Amino acid sequence: MQSNINQLTVSEDQKVIRNIQKKIVILGEGGVGKTTLLHRTVSNIFVDSTKMTIGSDFFMKKIEKTDEKNINHINLLLWDFAGQERFRFILKDYVRGAEGVVLCFDLARLPTLKRLYDWIDILKEGGVWGNKNVKFFLVGTKEDLVSNNSIAISPDEIEQCKNDFNIDYFIKTSALNSNGVEELFNEIGNRMLK
Repeated sequence: MQSNINQLTVSEDQKVIRNIQKKIVILGEGGVGKTTLLHRTVSNIFVDSTKMTIGSDFFMKKIEKTDEKNINHINLLLWDFAGQERFRFILKDYVRGAEGVVLCFDLARLPTLKRLYDWIDILKEGGVWGNKNVKFFLVGTKEDLVSNNSIAISPDEIEQCKNDFNIDYFIKTSALNSNGVEELFNEIGNRMLK
């Protein structure tokens, strides 16, 4: 997917107003909280029980970023993919053209971090893996369920995953109390402008 950037008008202070669309895919095992995270950022609500995503679902998040020259209206097109393995055969086509990849795991369940590696083949088939223009984000979900003493995943294991996926941005989030959610999507918006 080629970035869709439309320059519309010049504002009163001579800044160019740009409308930008970016495709972002959200990946991770079923039950890690991907859909709940998206409901929190898009609608600012906590959905306690979501139905299992079948195939994929779609959300849109609007962010505005202003710099010296531009007012950027960024539409993040957020593709929420089913985490269950039985749906993965259809995902390579949906992943194609992604400009950002958000890899989610449950901070209380180490296997969900380890299973992120299962997505590499889909990312390769979709032409995303190895593309230096694609930004990767690592997100630990359900921070509200763990304390620093009870976290099931060591900082070394998280660091190893970051290195393996060439990720330089990691954040812990909680869709329940909103911790880290807006910071995550603001950072995605910032990096989509680079």
